[in-house]
Amino acid sequence: MFKSAFITILGLPNAGKSTFLNAVLGEDLVITNPKAQTTRHRIKGILNDENYQLVFSDTPGIIKESAYKLQDAMMGAVNESLEDADAVLLILDGQYSKVEEFEAYKNKINCPLVIAMNKADLVADQEKLQEDINKVKDYFGTEMVFAVSAKENFNVDGIVNALVNIAPEHPAFYDKDSISDENVRFLVSEMIREQILTQFKKEIPYSVEVHVTEYNEKEKLDEIYATVFVERDSQRGIMLGRGGSAIKNLGIASRKRIEDFIKKKVFLSLSIKVKKDWRKDDQQLQYFGYIKK
Repeated sequence: MFKSAFITILGLPNAGKSTFLNAVLGEDLVITNPKAQTTRHRIKGILNDENYQLVFSDTPGIIKESAYKLQDAMMGAVNESLEDADAVLLILDGQYSKVEEFEAYKNKINCPLVIAMNKADLVADQEKLQEDINKVKDYFGTEMVFAVSAKENFNVDGIVNALVNIAPEHPAFYDKDSISDENVRFLVSEMIREQILTQFKKEIPYSVEVHVTEYNEKEKLDEIYATVFVERDSQRGIMLGRGGSAIKNLGIASRKRIEDFIKKKVFLSLSIKVKKDWRKDDQQLQYFGYIKK
């Protein structure tokens, strides 16, 4: 009997959703960073086994009030992922398990629910953690609540086993060699944005979008040309840095990240352009794939 399921990963910003998905896949597929709202799109990661296929949707962290249209689109991706889910995996920060933050989503979950109390390795008081687990069980009405550490790969298999147990009998949705349904261009753009999150501070990481304009696969190395879009001329200056030092460092770190992922040498060319207030512009959000045409 073969099982397949679409699993929506739900949680607050910085709960560890992307870290968990990477741990499940054994691959750094989705980008991670301590900064909130690292994940902007709904990104699928596919776990294959001879007896099952679990298709995980990593979603943006839930926010109560949107500050601009980009965040509206991000919350739209969350709601869309709940509509076609066979199960929901709720990731809670074991250090911060205020379940009332999910009150608005309780009635939107119309399928089996599995809950991971993540970052359990950082909780000093294990008795308190068990009390919180019991509280979560009562609030959501489920016994499938587990202490987990995605970073330390603790009990990740326990979550997978729970999801397989509730998955319906169904043929695989995707080719069994696939790890994602996203194309390499998109994944590369995300890896460049990951380095921007790491290297730049304040508003810069949130004002940036990355678009791969050209990707040429060659025998010895892949040629990649990408544009980094910012909202202000001043942000462009910061990203260039004195004498181009900042963009150079970004290119070096991004190239290494991409090469580690695709297991091949890369030539990477980055340019910076200004798209004024793109986060508030429907047309630009559609161009960047946040709003469907």
